[in-house]
Amino acid sequence: MESVNNGLDLSDYNLQKVDLREAHLEKANFTRANLSQTDMSEAHLFDAKLEGADLIGASLRNADLTHCDLRGADLTKASLNDSRLWSANMTGANLTECEMSGADLWNAKLFNVKVWHTVFKDAKSITKRSFSKNSQLYDTAKINESGILSAEESYRDLKGYFLSNGMYNDASWAAFNEKTMERKIFKKKKDLNYIPSLVMNILCGYGEKPYRIILSAFGAIMAFALLYAMLQSVQCSSSKDYVLRWSDYIYYSTITFTTVGYGDFIPRPNGFFRLLSASEAFCGIYLTGIFIFTLARKYSAR
Repeated sequence: MESVNNGLDLSDYNLQKVDLREAHLEKANFTRANLSQTDMSEAHLFDAKLEGADLIGASLRNADLTHCDLRGADLTKASLNDSRLWSANMTGANLTECEMSGADLWNAKLFNVKVWHTVFKDAKSITKRSFSKNSQLYDTAKINESGILSAEESYRDLKGYFLSNGMYNDASWAAFNEKTMERKIFKKKKDLNYIPSLVMNILCGYGEKPYRIILSAFGAIMAFALLYAMLQSVQCSSSKDYVLRWSDYIYYSTITFTTVGYGDFIPRPNGFFRLLSASEAFCGIYLTGIFIFTLARKYSAR
């Protein structure tokens, strides 16, 4: 089928297994149409509307899908190999086991798509930004997470794709979300691994968010300083009559956390107070180690 009038309205039509190879279907309306197993190889679908369409097992090899509306479309086991998907809107689409090798997704919207076992090998122009709801807000980036197990595997596959293409920041996003899904699996199974996973998320975002370590360290210093002040557990080593101010407790907490220990302030001669100071020193060493690991992981090639 070589030519079809532009703007043809075929919404809700049953076109299952129809041969539409090389057809000119620019601006055609296929909203909610049944196109399962339809052969649309090398078809021209510029600006076509395929919202909610059933494209299960359809062949769209080498098709031009520029600016297509594929929101909520079911592309399970469909072939999009070597297709052009420039600025296509695929928000909420189901790409389970879809083949996308060689597909060009420049500026395509993939927010909340289901990509379980999707073949991205040699696909072009996929970035973290592709999965953002708003192209200007990177923190909204996500895939469909309704199935926790499949979402974890999908983020892992995306991480591998980004790493293989040297996109380390995007791989960091995928790795963080992979571990987030893993934590949710632990919680669902009531696995005790949930607790250390939650702690690592809070402290460093699983090694992907260095700023969390800085905030954690600051919080620990302030928390210990508050404890020292409440318990009056610190004294000046040169004068027992010296009345400590709040700034002195923060100073003592900082030098204890960093294990500097100048000696001008010391814990009062009490076993619990000494144990409290030793505990902060241990926390400081632990968090410093995580900070170094996180920086190395974040800013060096993996």
